[in-house]
Amino acid sequence: MIFPPKEACQRGIVINMKILFITHYDNMYGANKALFHLALLLKTKYGEEPVMVVPAEGGMTERLMEAGIQVIIHPITQWQAVYSTPLRFLVKKIRRKKRLIQEVDSLFQKLCDEDHFGQKPDVIYSNSSVIGTGAMLAEKLRCRHIWHIREFSWEHFHMKYFYPEKRVCELYEHSECLVTISDALKNNYQQRYPNARIRRIYDGVSGEYPVKREEPAERPLRFCYIGYLFPMKHQEQILDACERLNREGLTEYEVYLVGDGREGYCEKLKKKILKAGLSQVKMTGYRMDVHELLDTMDVGLIASEYEGFGLVTVEYMLHGMPVIGRNSGGTPEIIRDQVTGYLYDDTEGLVNAMKRLMQHPEKIKQMGKEGAERARECFSEERNAEEIACLIHEDHKSVG
Repeated sequence: MIFPPKEACQRGIVINMKILFITHYDNMYGANKALFHLALLLKTKYGEEPVMVVPAEGGMTERLMEAGIQVIIHPITQWQAVYSTPLRFLVKKIRRKKRLIQEVDSLFQKLCDEDHFGQKPDVIYSNSSVIGTGAMLAEKLRCRHIWHIREFSWEHFHMKYFYPEKRVCELYEHSECLVTISDALKNNYQQRYPNARIRRIYDGVSGEYPVKREEPAERPLRFCYIGYLFPMKHQEQILDACERLNREGLTEYEVYLVGDGREGYCEKLKKKILKAGLSQVKMTGYRMDVHELLDTMDVGLIASEYEGFGLVTVEYMLHGMPVIGRNSGGTPEIIRDQVTGYLYDDTEGLVNAMKRLMQHPEKIKQMGKEGAERARECFSEERNAEEIACLIHEDHKSVG
């Protein structure tokens, strides 16, 4: 027999629930990685019935189908967009609001069709603040809604809502709970939406991958950045730091930028690498074998100014790597400065942290060990799933 978590059991008898998860993209980047493992554990360990709405077929749908999780392919239009100029944003707003309304109505009809879908969901669970579909759908279905807040959408991506602030506030504050992935995000949203109920639950990262570290030996020290290539994630600052190291005659290192992004920005990075003669920097593009790759790296880099949490930061740590991370957003909640890595505030701080590990490589192994222990203790997917399951059942009892 499958039981809900201990905390929920102590509150009385609970039932297993049909949970409709909604995500806004179809590959296995950080937010979807976390969502997949959450849904899988809720199904296998707690007996819930997850159903996943995904906008297209891709890596996410393949993993879900392999795990026996029901998938609904349905377009999902974001209710925010990157703000550039008033006119361009107005055009996006008109077009996308119309699409969003149509999509919510269409999905509502699907969920009301018992022959097609079966029982209506007990809970709708939105996987990002950039989508409002779940909140609007919950209003129409008159069911519960939980909102997983994973990003500083304005500060990090310069995204703006298509709806007036009053309507945005209403949807956030009428949701049963906003789940933020860091205290930094919780404080940000609590200031903006003071009447919203908010709970911080750190993301969980799978520790299923065996670590088979490759020792540096006589090769250059390898720094690694993994993630989407985007201006606000500050990959250019990493290149600036490399230029500084080279000018100081510290050239025995390599930096790997692993990930893809918009073509124009990727070309900008490549040109900067060529112009500065940064032969130490390798752009690998998107890689499927990330965990095998990490075992050949020595130090992880996280340069984002407003990182909501940073799944990759924890993945670095699980692979026994110290992490150099920007002292902002959720990153300081993961990295213990000078224990599991280094926090920095500007380019000079990044350069100094890289130099410390280049000049004192003996620190790498100890920091990596401390980081791996911290990651397993504080950021496991089992702990994350249990806290989410507790929240779902706790809220069910309060409204049941």
